[in-house]
Amino acid sequence: YISHITSVNLKISDIDALGEAADRLGFDLMRDQKTYAFYGRFLNDSHNYGNHDPATFGKGEHALRAKDHKPGDYEIGVVKALDGNGFELLVDTWGPGRKLIAKAGQNLDGLRREYAASVATRKVQATLGRKGFTLSREDLPGNRIRLRLRRR
Repeated sequence: YISHITSVNLKISDIDALGEAADRLGFDLMRDQKTYAFYGRFLNDSHNYGNHDPATFGKGEHALRAKDHKPGDYEIGVVKALDGNGFELLVDTWGPGRKLIAKAGQNLDGLRREYAASVATRKVQATLGRKGFTLSREDLPGNRIRLRLRRR
């Protein structure tokens, strides 16, 4: 068996927005879960994990778990960002990790897209919503999202 831990190019600064994005894709945010499921040991067969220390794989601050999670399935680790600001994601893409990729997209692109839309929506609601603006969402072909800001 080979394990492929990959660092996802996404900085998480709003954990609630991550939870909303995850939910749209069929994941639960497991808050304060200090471990995440992956192959279980690093075999030094992958170098896509950025500068994270392989000794820390499987440990984090939160995890994303598929709503249809079964024993033996992997999870996406939500780990402290190396620069100390926010969080980053680590995922094992081998074996059971393929289920995560099927739900969240290659390189977790679907999750990144949903997270960006959730962050934008939350910011508009917190600021411009009080000034008479509304935000609507339209899901477009090609897994694209269009957000429209309008004055009421």
